[in-house]
This record gives sequence, structure tokens and C-alpha cells, in this order.
Amino acid sequence: MLNRNALLLVAGAAFFALDASAASAQDSTSTRPRSQRRIPVSKESHGEVVAPRVDTVTVFRTDTLRMAPRVDTVTVTNTVTRVDTVVQTVPVITRPVSGLYFGVAGGTNLPSGGLNTVNTAGGTAQLQLGYRKLQQYWGVQLDGQYTQFGRANGLASLGGRPDVWNVNLDGRIDVPWVNRIFGNNTWFTPYIIGGASWVDFTNLRQKLEELNVSTASGDELHPVITDGGSHWGWNAGGGLAWHMGRTEVYIESRVVQFSRGSNESDVNVTNRGFESARQIPIMFGLNFF
Repeated sequence: MLNRNALLLVAGAAFFALDASAASAQDSTSTRPRSQRRIPVSKESHGEVVAPRVDTVTVFRTDTLRMAPRVDTVTVTNTVTRVDTVVQTVPVITRPVSGLYFGVAGGTNLPSGGLNTVNTAGGTAQLQLGYRKLQQYWGVQLDGQYTQFGRANGLASLGGRPDVWNVNLDGRIDVPWVNRIFGNNTWFTPYIIGGASWVDFTNLRQKLEELNVSTASGDELHPVITDGGSHWGWNAGGGLAWHMGRTEVYIESRVVQFSRGSNESDVNVTNRGFESARQIPIMFGLNFF
């Protein structure tokens, strides 16, 4: 009996403790939000049905969102194409060449005067050596020229083909007024040339001035003498020169004239004179400075 009473006391104490804990748990005024509306409480009457209790709980939640800083890299490429066209006119100034030079030339030689009609044109070649002073318009030149004329029809029996050597010592003068008229960019330079000549020949046909014989047709027959010899004469002419660095290209024509005087070896034409013998060489040449 005593043990049963003790057990009831222990159970009652435990129940009381549990009830106090539940009441403490329901008292949440310090931690939970309170409802703004009061709930009416009335005594229950015997036999009434009590309406269920409804509590409204509002929970406020604050979220903190942290975002890492964003770095955007923007690369802008601008392509600008610019074309500048600059046209600059630079005058081409002809540089004067100077100093010692040598050269070669070739072309044709035309017989004239007392050599005409009794000789025909032939090829010619020339070697030259000269000197021109810087910034000056003058120079000197020594050249040697060889020509082989052809034989005219009907005179082949007088001998072989004529061979003629001309040795000329000349002065050369450039003509500056061309640059003054056309400007310093003129590439060509005109010049005049002339001096003394020494002529050596063999089998050269030449007409006499007198003792001409007229034929029935009105033509005149000139006595012709052919032999060899050497005589002094002169030459004069001109040309155009183009300068390319230290090389000069030129085209030139001259008249080379000499006189044989009288032929004292033939009694039929004693003290009779020859017509003046003239050659007209036309040559294309190069000078190297």
C-alpha cells in the first residue's frame, strides 16, 4: 500500500513538471511576434462546442545577397585606312660630265665635191680621245677615222676600192642656249665641232676642174685621176649628245675637205687643178668618261 502511494506521488510530480515545461514553451511573447488581434475568451457552458483556436504567425525574413564585383573587358578596335597621294615634281638636272674620255663611233661616209659620182658611199668607223672641263662648254678631241668608198660604175678598171684615213684634231663647243630655252631638265646638248684634218688615201678617184668634155646629150665628162697621197685639210660639223651618267651618246655629222692641187705627173693636165674633195661622215657614237 505504501509503495503504491509513493508511485502515485512520483507520477504526479513528473506530470506537474511536464505541464510547467509545456506552459513555459507556450509563453513565447519574448521571441515570437504577437498577434494584433485579441482572441475573445469566454467560459464554456455546459454542453457548448468550443471553436478551434487559430493563431496567425508572421515571419519576417531578411536575405543578404553578396555578389562578386563584375569586371567587363571591352576591346574596341578602330581601323582607319588613310591614303595620301603626294606628287612631287623634281626637275631632272643634267649633270655635266668632264675629264678625260675615249669613245667609238660608226656610220657611213658620203663622197662630195670632186669625189662625187666617181666614188660611192662607204662604211666608216672612228676612235676618239678627248678632254672636257667641268662646268665649261668647251673641250678638245683627237680622232682617227677610216672609210672605204665604193667604186662608181665604169671606173672599176682604174683600181681597187678607195681607202681613206682621216685624222682630225678638233675643238668642241657646247651650245648653252638650248638649256636656257627648254630648262635644265633637257637631256640633250647640241654642240659644234671643227678643226684641222690630215687625209691619207689610196685608189681614190677625183675629178678635175677643167678639161671637161661635153657629150651629144649635154652631159659633161670629167677626167678622173686615181692614185694615193696625203694632204692637209679641215673639218667642221655638229651633233646632239645625250648624257647618261658617265656615258655620252651622240649623233654627229661633219664635212671633211682637202685639196690635191695640180697634178704635175700627167702632161695632159699639167698645172690643172682638182675639184675640192669633200667627205660627209654621219656617225653614231659613245663616249666614256
